[in-house]
Formats: sequence, C-alpha cells, structure tokens
Amino acid sequence: MKILDWYIFKRFLTTYVFVVSLVTLIILVIDYTEKVENFIRYKPSTYELLVTYYMNLAIFWANYVSPLMVFITVVFFTANMAAKTEIIAIFSTGVSFIRFMRPYMMASTLIASIIFCLVAM
Repeated sequence: MKILDWYIFKRFLTTYVFVVSLVTLIILVIDYTEKVENFIRYKPSTYELLVTYYMNLAIFWANYVSPLMVFITVVFFTANMAAKTEIIAIFSTGVSFIRFMRPYMMASTLIASIIFCLVAM
C-alpha cells in the first residue's frame, strides 16, 4: 500500500470508529435512563451491570448499527475530503477512480469481516 492508501485507510477507519462509538454511547445512555429504576430495585453488582450487561449490549448495538454507520462514514469522510479539495489534488495527479476507491474497499472489507466474526460469536 502506498502513502495515499494508508492516509485514506486510517482516516476512514478512525472516522468509522468515532461514529460507531458515539452512536453506541448514545444508545447505552438511553438504555440506562430507561432501566435505572430496575437497577436500583434489584441492585446488581457493578461487575454484572458493566461487564455482563453493558459490555454485551455495546457490542450488540455496535454490530447492529455498523452497516448504516459505514454508509454515513463514507459520505461524511468523502465530503470532508472534497471540502478540503484533497480529492481534486488526488485526481489531478492521475490517480484513477478505481485506484482511489481501493482503500475504501479494503477498510469496508475489514469492517465486514469483524462484523461477521462478532455475529458468529
């Protein structure tokens, strides 16, 4: 992989992780506010609450929203690159569109393989 590939690959994955983490955190906060009365009533241990319940719930929701978040990440990241005129600079050097899309496809394949592994667990 060349420098351009690594640049797009890293920025795409960091944007994806940020978006998925943010959406999952919002979902977990909403879930906590809905179930706080049950937590007070039944008094689960901290380990049961954080590790057993919320860790599994976070993985479930991250896996569940990942396909939509990949789409949102591609749109947001590409629009950000276009706003900074990075795409124009890339295409003006003679890079083809197929070559430009290679890091996107590699990152999406990595995300898809991780999602498939999580589903198989």
